[in-house]
Amino acid sequence: MPKMNRFDFTKKNKRTGKIDKVGYLDLKQDEEKKRCSLYFYGDIVSATWESMWYEEDKCPQDIADFLHQIDGFEDIDIYFNSGGGDVFAGLAIYNQLRRHEGRKTGYVDGMAASIASVIMFACDELHFASGAQCMVHKPLCVAWGNTEDFKAVIEQLDKCEESILDIYMEHVQDGVTREQIQSLVDTETWMNGSEVAQYFNIEIEEQAAVAACASDFFDRYRNVPENLKNTATQDIVNAVLAALDAREKEAAEKAREQEINDLLGDLDEYGI
Repeated sequence: MPKMNRFDFTKKNKRTGKIDKVGYLDLKQDEEKKRCSLYFYGDIVSATWESMWYEEDKCPQDIADFLHQIDGFEDIDIYFNSGGGDVFAGLAIYNQLRRHEGRKTGYVDGMAASIASVIMFACDELHFASGAQCMVHKPLCVAWGNTEDFKAVIEQLDKCEESILDIYMEHVQDGVTREQIQSLVDTETWMNGSEVAQYFNIEIEEQAAVAACASDFFDRYRNVPENLKNTATQDIVNAVLAALDAREKEAAEKAREQEINDLLGDLDEYGI
C-alpha cells in the first residue's frame, strides 16, 4: 500500500471565529511504482508565514520542501482545484515544478484559476475533468508605496504578464495566436474543459468535476461565476471527499481488470 501524509487546509471563519476544514494537500508515496501525488486545493501565497497561518495556502517554500521530501521519486501526479493567488509566488512554483526531472501528470479536478492556470502547465501532460473550469486574466498584486514604488510594480506586472503569455503559448493548439490568448487574458475569461481544449493542448476526461472551490481571491476577480460566490465550506469538503472516493474506486477497478487479464494470459500460456 502507498504511504500517505495528509496536510489539512483550514481557514478561520470570519463570521463564527471557528476554524473550518476547506481542503488538503496529500503527499502520497508509492515505493513500488516510484511516484507520488501533490494536491493544489488552496490559494497560492507569497511567504511562509502566510501559509503557516492558513494551512490551505501554499507558498514556493512549501513546494520546495515537498520536492525535497520526494527526492528519488521519478513521477508526480498533480491535482488542481485552486482559485489562484499571488502571481510572483505562482511563477516561482511553476519554475520549481518545471525543473523537477520526473514526469509530471496534471489533473484539473475542479478549477485552475488565475495563477493556478499557469502552474498547471508545469505538467508534461494535462487532463481536465469534463466539468472543470479554467480562468485566465491579467496578473494582480497588492502594492503599497509612493509613485516610484507603483511604477516599479507596474513594470513587474507587465513583465509577469509577458512571462505568463510565453508559458501559455508553449501549450496552445496549432493555429492559435498570441493575440487570441492576449484577448482572453485582457477580458478575464472563464472556460470549461471543452473551451480550454479549443486553445490549449489538454485531454478531457469524462468524469464529474469537483464543483466546489473557495478562495480569498474571488473578490478580486471581475467575472466570477455566480455559483462560486457563496460556496459553503462543507460543500467543498463533501465534493473533495466524493472525488477522492470516485478516483480510488476507479483505480481499484483498473487494478482488478489488470489482475484478471494477467490471469487469463497465464491460463492461455498453459493452454487452459
